[in-house]
Amino acid sequence: MQWLSNGAAIYKLENMPPLDEDTVLTVMGLADNEKKKWHTATKEAEKGILLDHVDDEEEITAEDAGITIIHNGHLMTPIYTMEGMLWIDAALLAPTEKKDMEYRSFFVRNLGGHRAIAVKEGLVLTAVIMELNTWDDSNLSDSLKNLLDRCRAEELRRMGMYVPENPTDYVIESTEGAEEYDTEE
Repeated sequence: MQWLSNGAAIYKLENMPPLDEDTVLTVMGLADNEKKKWHTATKEAEKGILLDHVDDEEEITAEDAGITIIHNGHLMTPIYTMEGMLWIDAALLAPTEKKDMEYRSFFVRNLGGHRAIAVKEGLVLTAVIMELNTWDDSNLSDSLKNLLDRCRAEELRRMGMYVPENPTDYVIESTEGAEEYDTEE
């Protein structure tokens, strides 16, 4: 069985002839003069990362949030878990999307202090995608909070309700048993 990695993800290769450092670049369609710009290596897989099931590790079921955002030049998608969420590069999911795909599932794996998403088709592992390190950037959380506040203000505007000049500082008083909503924390 062969796997192909780009450093941020690793993918199971199916229905492919055996590839080496040169033939993988040819299959990717690179001309001989372009191949010099790429680093390729053949090595044995790290123990455990490419197993369909890891016995001593509890896999946490995860689900694709179904949205993507562009933040600091990265097209990112959140993956929801029972313990919270993590962000992955949305483009890295593309090789796992197939028209005849019957059942794709996501699981969180802890790999040496880092988290990754194990992508399975049925019970078979097809890819492992590393988490993007977004949590060092508090700007992401602030940007998403601002987006949420503006979405809520737009909902109010569409319902014909009053929208203050600064949509991040509003309070909706409850009516007919609804709870009070306050964006201030």
